[in-house]
Formats: sequence, C-alpha cells, structure tokens
Amino acid sequence: MANEENVAGRLGLEKTEAGYSLNSKSLMASIGGVLGVLEAVLPATVFSIVYAFTGEALYAVGSAATLSLAFIGLRAIRRQSAQQALIGALAIALAAFLALRDGGQAADYFIPGFFTNAAYATAMLLSILVGRPLMGYVAQLLFGLHNWRKSSKYPRLRLVTWIWFGFFAARLSVQLPLYFAGEVELLAASRVIMGAPAYAGLLALSWILLKKIATQQSGKLESAE
Repeated sequence: MANEENVAGRLGLEKTEAGYSLNSKSLMASIGGVLGVLEAVLPATVFSIVYAFTGEALYAVGSAATLSLAFIGLRAIRRQSAQQALIGALAIALAAFLALRDGGQAADYFIPGFFTNAAYATAMLLSILVGRPLMGYVAQLLFGLHNWRKSSKYPRLRLVTWIWFGFFAARLSVQLPLYFAGEVELLAASRVIMGAPAYAGLLALSWILLKKIATQQSGKLESAE
C-alpha cells in the first residue's frame, strides 16, 4: 500500500520540518540516483550501438540484458529492494525472450515498455474521465487536502493528471511508430531521451503546479530555494 513517504519519494520530494521541498538531491533520488540514471540510460544506449555495428538482435539484446542484470546485481550487493531487483530481472527476461524468440526482432526488446506506458496512461485518463484525477489523491495524501473534488483546487489537480497522461501518451506516440517502422536505433535513442531526463522534468513541472496548492495549506509545504 502506498504511504506518504513512498509517494513523496516517487515525486522527488524531501520531507522537512516545514513539510516537503524539491531540490536536486531529492529529485535525483526519485530517479534512483546516479546508479538509477545509468541503469535507465546505458542498456538502451549499448543496445543501439551494438545493433548499429552488428545488425544482430542476439548481440544487441545480449549486451543490453547483461548490462541491466549487472545493475540489478549491484543493487542486490548494496542490499537495495530485493523485490524491485526480482521484478527488474523478470522484465529483462521477458524483453529478451520477445526479441530472441522465433519470429522475433530486435525492436521487440522494447515491447514491455509499451505496455507499461499504456497502463499508466490508461490509469491517468480513466481517473480524469470518472472525475477522480489521480493527482487529487496524491494531494490529499501529502498535503492533507481533503474534499478536493469540490474545491477550487480541482481544475489544477486535473491539469497535473492530464500532464502525466500526456507524458506517457507522448512516449507511445513517438516510440510505437518507430517500432512499426523498424527504426531500431531511433527507438533505442528515444527510450534514452524520454526516460530518466524527461521523467525528471515531469516531476519538476508537477511540483511547480502542486506547490501552488500546497502553499495555501497552512504552510505545510516548504518552497525550494
């Protein structure tokens, strides 16, 4: 079950005596720190380079999967979340299977990401359509903003949810055409660009919009310098 600290961490927020703040350290922590950035960027980059030079799915997928598993092993050595490591290993195994199975192709390595983005986009969109935007529940959990559906803050919370939907939908709108066009190197590059760097930008924009709500809640949030 999600709790206040977990949700805050995922949004890049750091809890202080005055409430929450967003800074470079907390933002970096939300995307896994330096290790998390490398984990998000390097496998797809290596995949793209190896495939460009060899044209072989086996070498490209093997290189990316091996690097990803090395990062998972490093997290295990550092005694980070075993559950997260297991899920990561299963995801890599599925991606490798799709790409290397009979009739598969190198670009199939990225199929699991399509389903992940589609699931998040669908959840955001459905929450808006039923009048219960997910970011409203985030504001309720973090800022104590109760009865938000009937407050003047509702339009802003819906807007932030639309932005999150747009983020995941944008990934799909860019990457799916590349996948169907067989542009493997460009697909891998888009995964890098629209990965950790873009997600950090999403968190910063969400904070800017949500902070204007939170600062009105008896000073419960602290503005970042």
